[in-house]
Amino acid sequence: MKNDTNKSPGLLKKMSKSGMDAYLWLAPCFILMLTFILLPVLEIFRMAFSKISPANLIKEFGTLENFQYLFRQPIFARVMINTVIWTIAIVGISIVLSITLALVLNEEFKGRATHRTILLLPWATSLLITSAAWKYILNTEYGALNTLLLTIGVIKQPINWLANPVSSFTWMIIIGIVVTIPFMTFTLLSGLQSISHDFYEAASIDGANFWQKLFKITLPLLKPAINVTLVLNIIYVFNSFAIVNTITNGAPANQTHTITTYLYYLAFGKNKYGASAALSIVSFVILSVFAVLYMKTQMKEED
Repeated sequence: MKNDTNKSPGLLKKMSKSGMDAYLWLAPCFILMLTFILLPVLEIFRMAFSKISPANLIKEFGTLENFQYLFRQPIFARVMINTVIWTIAIVGISIVLSITLALVLNEEFKGRATHRTILLLPWATSLLITSAAWKYILNTEYGALNTLLLTIGVIKQPINWLANPVSSFTWMIIIGIVVTIPFMTFTLLSGLQSISHDFYEAASIDGANFWQKLFKITLPLLKPAINVTLVLNIIYVFNSFAIVNTITNGAPANQTHTITTYLYYLAFGKNKYGASAALSIVSFVILSVFAVLYMKTQMKEED
């Protein structure tokens, strides 16, 4: 008993020292997060609720002037609608195509590794480079798309694919789907490979066909991977900037802006830093509401 008592202070001292060492190792991460995440976020909140002079000096904290200016803009409603359409269209179409591709790539066939590598290329390439390449493909005079369609006789004269908001926005959604599919496919493919083949063998013995296996085994067991993929991509697509900024930069007449590109336009195009910060807060609130709803749904499913 005496020996145990003598050992306790040394053990506690060792544990305390070990805990301090952990904090010391984590300190650089905390400092980086404080400097590059927390402080900028606090500054955005301060700018959003402050009056900013023409010289970009922050005055009169506690005003809603920036939000009032933002909501009075005629283009604001269009920006919000564009963002909703942009997010739902890209994520919705991509998840269907990604599940299909994941099911195909999960099968055994010759050249499967090569096909997986090819599929990964659009995601591995810089999004800015991919967007710039697509802008040249869609060019009216020397774009590859018009050249191909003219060569095979589908069209008789070059088409300006970015001439109107509907056509421009449609093409940007197509590009967004192309660059989103690889990540979603490989995330779902990893989920498929974690499903035991015993389930399918038992289903085959019971006489289940492909569709019964898909809806009774594959999709229910793939649901956790689908949920994670959906959440990550909704956030990623909602905040996407490079495609819209590179392809149209909001043109024509600011009709193809999403929230991310419009707040950039407000800050550096119209010199309205306060309104841009206010729009950042709006975006933050939307994503926070979505995150809370998702967490509640997940908790109910787990219960």
